[in-house]
Amino acid sequence: MLSKEKCIQAINIWKETRTNFSKIKKIIDPTAVFTLTQDDCDWIKENNKNSNFHIYAGVHIDQLILIIVPLNKNGIEINLNAYLTTNLTDLKDEITLIETDVVTTVLKTTLSKNLEITKHWKEVDLAIYNEPTIIERTSVNDIEKWKNECLDWFFYECEESKGQNIFRAFTVPFADLAREDEKQGEIIALFGFKYSSIYQTQIPILIFVTIADETGNAEIIRTKIIQTRSSTNTNDYSQPCPPVCKDAKKFLLFT
Repeated sequence: MLSKEKCIQAINIWKETRTNFSKIKKIIDPTAVFTLTQDDCDWIKENNKNSNFHIYAGVHIDQLILIIVPLNKNGIEINLNAYLTTNLTDLKDEITLIETDVVTTVLKTTLSKNLEITKHWKEVDLAIYNEPTIIERTSVNDIEKWKNECLDWFFYECEESKGQNIFRAFTVPFADLAREDEKQGEIIALFGFKYSSIYQTQIPILIFVTIADETGNAEIIRTKIIQTRSSTNTNDYSQPCPPVCKDAKKFLLFT
């Protein structure tokens, strides 16, 4: 937890940092991730009263952090004395992403600790053959794009717009933290890139992966925005502001 005053300071430091590529490069590790513990998830569930919540980027003690800000029923940020934060850190163990389609097809992709794709295979119940959807593969591609291209993207944005188009906050669907199996465990948040036909560019997203068990395997649970019976454990419907700032007035911690 970080006091509201220090959270605002961290947000403003990131606001300035994002204009300077040399500073960005010192705090952005393309292979690093954010971790939310079960206690963190419980805090969000207890405090958030909306279908979405806000996540701000900040810099605290020379580290990139995410600041979790819950919303009330009207989508307004709830004023608290302190907010939950998480640091950008190395992935502790490799994780296996699992996608199932009508519980007959399993598609697995293993991400190493430096986000290398090390395995990719599927297991099919021959009684009923169903091709898996490409949801999980798309998410992995988004993660890999971030790892390979984010520093070039930051450099370009700093040169072209002095960093003004680089994200300051995200609107995140609360469903991204939901688990259909109702189990408990950590959630890993990773950056990714998704191409936007509206903005004609790659935009950063946050992809949430739920860790299913002590082995480090991840059971991907995707929100019901996609009309399919498949379930995955990655969600990537976060909207970065900028460029997606239609509700910018609701980001009260912007200063």
